[in-house]
Amino acid sequence: MNKEKEFKKDDYIRIVKEKLKDNSNIMLEQIDRYYKAKDYTLPTCKYKVGDDVKLLKGTLLHGTYKNIDGLKKILDDGLISSWFIDGRLSKYPSSIGVWNIKEDYLLKDYINFYSGGTILYSGIFENGIDTQTNKTAVIPYNDMNNIINIITSVDCHMWTLEQTKEARFMPSLVQDRVQIGIIFNGNNDYTKELLKGDILNPNFISDDNVKEFVNPDYYEKFLKHRKNKDDFFTDRESAILFGIPANLIEGILVGRKYEKDNKILNEIKELIPNCYICNLDGKVIF
Repeated sequence: MNKEKEFKKDDYIRIVKEKLKDNSNIMLEQIDRYYKAKDYTLPTCKYKVGDDVKLLKGTLLHGTYKNIDGLKKILDDGLISSWFIDGRLSKYPSSIGVWNIKEDYLLKDYINFYSGGTILYSGIFENGIDTQTNKTAVIPYNDMNNIINIITSVDCHMWTLEQTKEARFMPSLVQDRVQIGIIFNGNNDYTKELLKGDILNPNFISDDNVKEFVNPDYYEKFLKHRKNKDDFFTDRESAILFGIPANLIEGILVGRKYEKDNKILNEIKELIPNCYICNLDGKVIF
């Protein structure tokens, strides 16, 4: 039995009291939500092989660069933030990062969207006058071939282009490093309750209360960005305090390498038999 499996609720509560001075109640409430969610049973999956996967509004996704080993670790005791696992100091080590679907989407369309690039137009001109304004946009994967037409459609001083965050951290059409994406069901009261601990949403946690949950070196920039989101610091993201239990997983998205590996696919199905496995075409394959 590994270390994570041996951890109990009391151990997590002890860590909270050690780490937090002023806002331990917020994290303790979140841990209570987590353990209530652990008792929930998802409805039986109705997908058949060949079906298109539809992501409902509120669905949460998370990619693990450790791939099958990362999935096994998450299945041991859920997706838990680094404060409680390895102490790694990220921007918000108190929380786990997920992609929060803001509207109903076919998975294949969402993958096409996030496998593209994010562009920043700086110093936009209108009628030859520098407006000193900027704007951002996402260029979907299937539009990347039109990049010249896209960048010349906006008169600006400078533009910069980079991969979307999802393209880096989820299985995508542009890289093969990440082969496992986890799809958490959001169509239930338990996931909605967990989202009350989203530190990227200022409506739930105030600027003062959020301070203890954010890397001190990043705090001022964090406050600015979470109030003024664009396609770089996106409203597609949530950072949920403590974690999400594994029983809320409804499906596994695999990259092209794993899609062709029957041994891996069978191992995933054995690990999590009640979930569907889907590919980058957005179709159920197992």
